[in-house]
Amino acid sequence: MPLIVGIAQPSAGQLQEHTYRKSRIVDFTLDDADLETRCPLDNARHAFQPLHGVSQLDKLPLEIITEILIALDLPTLIAFRRVNYHAMSLVDSVYQFRMIRKHCPNVLRAILSINARFLDCRTLYETLLTTKCATCRHFGNYLYVLTCKRVCYSCFTSNLNYFPVSSRHAAKHTGLKIKDLKRRLPHVSSLPGRYTSFGRLARSRTLLFDRQSMVEGIWHGSVLGPGETIQQQDRMTTEPRRYMSIISAPYLASSGQSADWGYFCTRCKESTDPATFFRIKFTKDGILNHLKQHGVTTLIFTEPSVSDKSPPLSDDT
Repeated sequence: MPLIVGIAQPSAGQLQEHTYRKSRIVDFTLDDADLETRCPLDNARHAFQPLHGVSQLDKLPLEIITEILIALDLPTLIAFRRVNYHAMSLVDSVYQFRMIRKHCPNVLRAILSINARFLDCRTLYETLLTTKCATCRHFGNYLYVLTCKRVCYSCFTSNLNYFPVSSRHAAKHTGLKIKDLKRRLPHVSSLPGRYTSFGRLARSRTLLFDRQSMVEGIWHGSVLGPGETIQQQDRMTTEPRRYMSIISAPYLASSGQSADWGYFCTRCKESTDPATFFRIKFTKDGILNHLKQHGVTTLIFTEPSVSDKSPPLSDDT
């Protein structure tokens, strides 16, 4: 009889049986803002041999040009890419940009659509290589575009740091003009549309500033005292502004060559317990360990060796 010699992680079949990739709940984040129509990307379909250069930039070594491009904020980088075919080929030669565009074009579309000018290509790529939420221990399957932080559902709907401040409140609490705030603070211009799982309608763009950057900053003439917060009505899971700079994001593996969007657990599908909340998403390693803790495992068998086998009974027995 085969012997049990160990317990392995769930098999591929068990992983498929006990997980699912996409929730049926529509949260109306930037994922649901029709970004492909609003912000089409050419994805190098117009690849021609460049006929014109890019002025003085051509005199620099390619390594220096790459370092310059990767440090540009993404709206500026895309604007440069549209200058001519040579500019396009230079930007497309940047490995980090190619991997972002290949694996998560909607993240790029979201950044361009809400004009997130405090976010550069290097920072985005390095964030996509990580997995953890910036606030808790769980997989951060969303990106908070304002400051390029990974965040999970529970944190972006409840943590005050992910509740952006409107321009009116920002000007009131800092004593600064909006043009000065835009120069100093991460900000975006939200898209009109529906937000939250209740589909609350925002009819126009709203200028939003990152709350944490504002509170932590030291402003000349600011009315904020030490440790003081910005008072603003927060409806949390039903607050549209919490969703206006949020988009799903995969994690990149193998130096950006592959991407994974994570797994939900079918066993936790109805759970509201914080430890097994149905909104928690896992990386592949995370879901395998989670299932193993819940008893979903594969037993490892082996045939006994000759020395392990009992001797046959003799006729005298």
